[in-house]
Amino acid sequence: MPKKLISVDPKFPPWKQETPLHNRWHPDIPPVAKVEQGEAFRVECVDWTGGQIKNDDSSDDVKNVDLSQVHYLSGPIEVEGAEPGDLLKVEFLNLGTLDGDEWGFTGSFAKENGGGFLTDHFPRATKAIWDIEGVYCCSRHIPGVRFAGLIHPGLIGTAPSAELLKIWNERETKLVNEEGTPEEKTLCGCLATRPLACLPEPKGAMLGKLGHFLQMAGEDESWDKIASEAARTVPGRENGGNCDIKNLSRGCTVYFPVFVPGANLSMGDMHFSQGDGEVSFCGAIEMSGFLDLKCTVIKSGMKMLPVIGPSPLNVNPIFEIGPLEPRFSEWLVFEGISVDEQGNQHYLDATIAYKMAVLNCIKYLSQFGYSEEQVYLLLSCCPCEGRISGIVDVPNAVATLAIPLAIFRDRDVRPPNNIESMAAGIR
Repeated sequence: MPKKLISVDPKFPPWKQETPLHNRWHPDIPPVAKVEQGEAFRVECVDWTGGQIKNDDSSDDVKNVDLSQVHYLSGPIEVEGAEPGDLLKVEFLNLGTLDGDEWGFTGSFAKENGGGFLTDHFPRATKAIWDIEGVYCCSRHIPGVRFAGLIHPGLIGTAPSAELLKIWNERETKLVNEEGTPEEKTLCGCLATRPLACLPEPKGAMLGKLGHFLQMAGEDESWDKIASEAARTVPGRENGGNCDIKNLSRGCTVYFPVFVPGANLSMGDMHFSQGDGEVSFCGAIEMSGFLDLKCTVIKSGMKMLPVIGPSPLNVNPIFEIGPLEPRFSEWLVFEGISVDEQGNQHYLDATIAYKMAVLNCIKYLSQFGYSEEQVYLLLSCCPCEGRISGIVDVPNAVATLAIPLAIFRDRDVRPPNNIESMAAGIR
């Protein structure tokens, strides 16, 4: 059994855990643990909201969730011998649920609380609870569906340097300031998610050993300074972070760039299962859980990562996919092109194309006894496969979304031979 490095108790809030958690990126957040290269260790994580979502039949908690507090991460973990310019090789040995906490949730946020990918179609908060039994899950809120999960951390990454943090804050502030001006990006008018970027915000900040905003805000100048600079954990960036890649599971290896001494590795946002794109935003099967990991350092290895951008820090992690994943042999595939719901033509826009593929799938599957909201949540967390299928044939990008037929236990969702029976509806 690997050494248990960080333990959590989901019954307690994040600021009352034995080992301090954090929910911001900053080079001055000190490590809470240290590991030697090559040793196996276990890290436990609370769910990404810190226990704000409950196992019940109301979506009020999703509607009213305090998003200034997310994501709660375990770490930072100092890795012996890691220095800026190195690569941190992280091997995923095992992942799982915490004993006594074998459940998860999928949700979509209300428009007034930021919304998500399809907020213009689904503006109200929704929630589905999933019961986890071994490798399988099912939901009382989306009956007739059962599938195997592929447990992974939605968020894992190394700490940024002060220079990289400055790059993040400057470019994301510029994006936010463009809203409503002639410089606003085209997609801002097509997607309803707001804000355009989550800028540093002391409210809700938890900075590990440095303390939580409830106790520290306004009481310590050093804390206030770090909290006002620290990056939110919402997007993926050069350090990895919240990339929501469902394949980061058992047997996977990730190579992270190192920006600070010790690397300061952090992780959280555990998922039992996720569909490509996590389209409902609160959208995997979110849960508490554990990771068994092993870290080694490749000296000066960061030079192997391609630099694509104006700074030598503009690199991204690379990873090897593990050998384990659910097996499916039959799929129903939906297509989208870069023409939006109003019939407007976009130029090779893969985001619009994927949005249209998702909408096509939702509208189609809602003919088989599900509400559109149920299908929206299902596509966010089931093992569906998203692809950019075409990106060169002007003016349309083509995106596809493939749904494994085997997840539907009590109905065949392929087009029936008898269309008349379909027209009568399925109860």
